[in-house]
Amino acid sequence: MSAKIKIFALLLVVISAASTTLFTQEEPPPITIRPTPSEEVILAVADVQPLNAARSGELSEAIRVFNQVLWDDLAFSGFFTLAGKSFYPPEPIVRPEDVRYEAWATLPWSVSFLTAGTLDISGGILKAELRLFDMKARTPMPGLRISGEKDQIRSMAHRWADEIVYRLTAGASRGVAMTKIAFTSRRGNAKEIHVMDYDGYNSRAFTHNNAINLFPGWAPDNSKLSFVSYRTGKPEINVYSYIDGSRVAFPMFNSFASTPAISPSGTEIAFSLRTPRGDSDLFVSKLDGSGRRNISNHPAADFAPTWSPSGRQIAFASGRETRPGHNQIYICDADGSNVRRIVKEGGDADSPAWSPDGRWIAFHWKPYRSSKYDIFIAEAASGQIRQLTSGAGSNEVPTWAPDGRHIAFQSNRTGSWQIYIMLLDGTELRMITRQGNNTSPAWSGYFRQVSEN
Repeated sequence: MSAKIKIFALLLVVISAASTTLFTQEEPPPITIRPTPSEEVILAVADVQPLNAARSGELSEAIRVFNQVLWDDLAFSGFFTLAGKSFYPPEPIVRPEDVRYEAWATLPWSVSFLTAGTLDISGGILKAELRLFDMKARTPMPGLRISGEKDQIRSMAHRWADEIVYRLTAGASRGVAMTKIAFTSRRGNAKEIHVMDYDGYNSRAFTHNNAINLFPGWAPDNSKLSFVSYRTGKPEINVYSYIDGSRVAFPMFNSFASTPAISPSGTEIAFSLRTPRGDSDLFVSKLDGSGRRNISNHPAADFAPTWSPSGRQIAFASGRETRPGHNQIYICDADGSNVRRIVKEGGDADSPAWSPDGRWIAFHWKPYRSSKYDIFIAEAASGQIRQLTSGAGSNEVPTWAPDGRHIAFQSNRTGSWQIYIMLLDGTELRMITRQGNNTSPAWSGYFRQVSEN
């Protein structure tokens, strides 16, 4: 089977029968990952070739990396059936006229599109010229030129992968290959905030204070990161510029502060703060900490707020209506009114995350009598629940990719806490961290790109 077509989630991507709700015997309607292709798209991914054969040795490693990264990115997108390379015509594609449409037409399947291209180097700068071909119309499509230094070869492949997704979905999706994931990494006694590419590569420390730093979250335009830091000895909200690393002024409340979340408008921040009663309430303030107001004001612990995409509602975890140590997921209006409970079946739930389209709330949950946490999603309107993970270990703290088709989470299924990513139906599961213990992933939004034509 590996020599044939590698099949990926297409059209209607459905949560399998094993992942349906634990609390009803009636088969619920399937979950559709949007956007979906209107028809099966079979994509051939021809290896990028050296533009000049004399430089093939110098370019061999860059070409190997580019080809592997591009394949992995397109596989993870979930939009395409990737045609196995062992069936491709043997002639390398260096120029558009090298595509022999008649030879491709003899394959066991009908290829919809083909990507190919060349790589060159001049003055230490890599230059890629990349093309798409409409194999049914037998015509080349507009190409893209990308350049970068040798250590940017992965980024160059990511960029082309996202361009392919954008073009072949008619702009319905921008792909996730150029996105980032922030997370907490423990290496030694400190827990620093790190940022990595979506696939786990190019990880770097964002904080360097040798303290405990937790719960990173992105501003909607990726310009800032919020998190909790113990750098002063007690937990305080910190907001830093992602662009230059400077600290944004935010007050110290002289109390236990946690789980910050910047609003979709980028002008407000929600967080939990211990009150004089000894419990934590939800507060909302402007991004500089001014205008602080208590929106929950409840004697139980309220924490882990997440904004709806419209900014009109907030989902959160709370110990109200449950016994100690057993929290549930609630939704309220942004001013704290109209509180309603989402998870009603008992157990312990935490870390809600609102999907980019506003339909779903992901969270981790240990249902009644279960021994571990798994990732679930609940429909915000109906409360209907689906299970996304199962098997060994606890799976916790879900975060959505900006396309709403992928989720990252932390799991200890291998014995240590690591970050995983997957399609919403559980396929294309990948462990993307391996060093130290890594928790609390936060997927960025889209970064703005400028094409080089």
